[in-house]
Amino acid sequence: MSVSQRLMFAVLVLITTACKKDTIVTPVEDLPTVAPSLSINFKALANNSVLVPNSKWYTNVSQDSFTVTKFNYYISNIKLTRSDGTVFTEPESYHLIRHVEGPTSFTINNLPEGNYTTMEFLIGVDSLRNVSGAQTGALDVANVMFWDWNTGYIFFKLEGNYRSSVTHGQDYTMHIGGFSGKYSCLQKCKLSFANPVVAQANKQSNLYINTLVDEIFKTPTTLSFDDYYASINLAMFQSISLNYKDMFVVDKVEN
Repeated sequence: MSVSQRLMFAVLVLITTACKKDTIVTPVEDLPTVAPSLSINFKALANNSVLVPNSKWYTNVSQDSFTVTKFNYYISNIKLTRSDGTVFTEPESYHLIRHVEGPTSFTINNLPEGNYTTMEFLIGVDSLRNVSGAQTGALDVANVMFWDWNTGYIFFKLEGNYRSSVTHGQDYTMHIGGFSGKYSCLQKCKLSFANPVVAQANKQSNLYINTLVDEIFKTPTTLSFDDYYASINLAMFQSISLNYKDMFVVDKVEN
C-alpha cells in the first residue's frame, strides 16, 4: 500500500469513528427499583372441572342439576403474614371477582420483601364500607352488587337455572349479604401456602386459587335448591355463607 493510500485509509477510519454514536451504559445501581407485587388469580371449579358458564349442567350434593350464569363475590381486607410473623395489610383492600364476566384476578403492589406463608381475607364488605354511601372502584354501585332497598353490599351472587326432584327447570338467584347482628354473613377465610410467596424487588409472584362451587351446598350444612326456596331468610343466608367460607383452595404459587 502506498503512502497516499495509507493516509486515505487512516482518514476514513477517523471519519467513521467520529460518526458513531457513543454508547451510554447505565450502571446497574442507577436503575429504578420496583417494589414486589403479587398477582392473585381465581379459577372456578364445579364437579372437579373448570366451570363452563351458561350451558353446562352440574350436580350438587343433593343431586340437583344446575347451570351457572353469574358467579360474583367480594374479596376484601387482605392480610399477608410472613414467616417471621410480620403482617402486611393491603390498603384500600376491596376486590370484586366475577367468574362469568371477569375480572377473576387482581394485583397487590408495594408488597414488602420477605417470605409470606398465609393469607387472610373477608368474603364480603366490612361494616364501615357498607354504610359509607356512594363509592368507586370495586365498590361502585354500577357493579350491581348493592341493594337499593336495603342499604348494604351483596357479598355473593350465584345465578342460573336448576332442576330438582320437585322442580323441573327454574331460574335461581342466590344473593347473600348482611354484615351485622345475629345472622351476619361476613365470613373470614385463611389460606396457608405449602410453598411461600417470595416477595423480591423487581419481581412479581403469582398466587393461584381454586374456587369450588360444590362447597356452596355442603359443609357444615347440606342444602338443596328446594331447601333454599323453602326458607329464604337471614338464617338461610348465613348458612350459605358458612358453606362457601371454605370454597377457596390454594392451587399453586409461582415466584
